[in-house]
Amino acid sequence: MSFAAAAVALATLSGCVSSGLDLGVGNKPDTSLLSGSIDPALDTASDDAIIADAVAEAKIKPGYIQDIPWNNAITGNFGSVSFVRENKSVGKVCRDFIVSKHSYDGVMQYTGEICRTRLTKSWSLKQQG
Repeated sequence: MSFAAAAVALATLSGCVSSGLDLGVGNKPDTSLLSGSIDPALDTASDDAIIADAVAEAKIKPGYIQDIPWNNAITGNFGSVSFVRENKSVGKVCRDFIVSKHSYDGVMQYTGEICRTRLTKSWSLKQQG
């Protein structure tokens, strides 16, 4: 192979290598793909319902710290109830609790209360804060 032929072959190859492979990405991000983001209202409501169920089903052991795990397959959030205390006031039974929540927003800990009236026998979330 002559020197001229080798130089032409090398120049051709270097042009292919330096131009790279263009996948259509360019300098802009691909905005055609969307994440499966979760509606915040759905996030709070479905997590609250699962947490309230976990607290309602808890076997209360006075003097013991509870560790009741919960998870929400819809939102991917999870955590545990670490304290449940039952109290009875006029006409209803309530359970105060402390819960941790691991979500895309980070890790949080908050308190809540569920109550059950004698009439309905169903638990309902009273407050959170």
